[in-house]
Amino acid sequence: MIVQIGNRFPRLFFSDEGDEPFYFKEDMVLPEVPPKRPEIPEGSPMTYREHHDIFINCARRSVCIPPGGRISDRCIATGRLAKFFGIEDFIIPAVRARFSYDGETLYGIKMPPAKGVSYSDLSALEVLSGCSLKYTPKAARQLTQLVMFDFICGQIDRHSKNLKLITDIDFDHIESASDKKDTYKVLGIYAIDHDLSFGTNTYEDIKKRVSAGRCICPEFLGEMQYTAIDQKLCDRLFEAEDLEIKNLLSDLLSEEELSALFDRVEGLKSAILKEQKKEEELKASGKEFFSRFITSDEMYEKYLLLMEEHAGDASNDMRFSCRPSYLKKYILTHEAFEKRP
Repeated sequence: MIVQIGNRFPRLFFSDEGDEPFYFKEDMVLPEVPPKRPEIPEGSPMTYREHHDIFINCARRSVCIPPGGRISDRCIATGRLAKFFGIEDFIIPAVRARFSYDGETLYGIKMPPAKGVSYSDLSALEVLSGCSLKYTPKAARQLTQLVMFDFICGQIDRHSKNLKLITDIDFDHIESASDKKDTYKVLGIYAIDHDLSFGTNTYEDIKKRVSAGRCICPEFLGEMQYTAIDQKLCDRLFEAEDLEIKNLLSDLLSEEELSALFDRVEGLKSAILKEQKKEEELKASGKEFFSRFITSDEMYEKYLLLMEEHAGDASNDMRFSCRPSYLKKYILTHEAFEKRP
């Protein structure tokens, strides 16, 4: 027996045949003309139809998914590509699903609930006012990999609710004064909701918008925007063959979308090669610097310390970019919870 839990979107179900609840999203097929974005009064709950129209509107206009494309295909494709690049440990997967509920047959995708708590939900906890987040090397590595992977996927929807943080906070007793600490560790992350990814945005399309709906272009005005680049993911990117990726995703994405994907990949590779050349020149000149290309947990530990030290200093010699990036939003802001009046 399958029972719906609450009225939120996507729908949360529980089955007595399974051990855990699961999220389910019905298939949405992109129309030729996107619906008008609904005007929703602030604070008003959205209906399913309003959620549907917002998703379709964003998918057609911002992600540029061609007519006939399915939202669910984006989630499946993201999971496949994450596994291909070896980062499936923090990308919540989706599988196709069909089941009967309340007299109708539902078609779409099924996803496990992600562990952790969103950044926005943490910030809303008054009991944490004045506390800091301390990122572990594992969490820093996953964030570093995610910023590159989201650009490859053309993911425009990685906001603070679509990124779960695994912390050392005991939420069952968070209101207890005895549990209050000055600093909480972020042990890792989970990325969720991959509906608004892929589409036909090219490297230049996203570059023109600098951060196209939270999809961060690797470079801006000739400067690398990423404060760090994970060397392992970088190596996998350069090893990957276009034909491998095409065979992996051709049943989910159109030719136009695959072409845009390869264009983003080539643009990313070019930006990385420029940065590698720049670092080689700096090394040859004898200038002291910390490499953006990080290979170990020890380097991530040092990176985090340097981030905290230099986050507010745009003139430092360590070449840390202060441009928009997930690392600025989630790591550079190490005083995560400001004192409230």
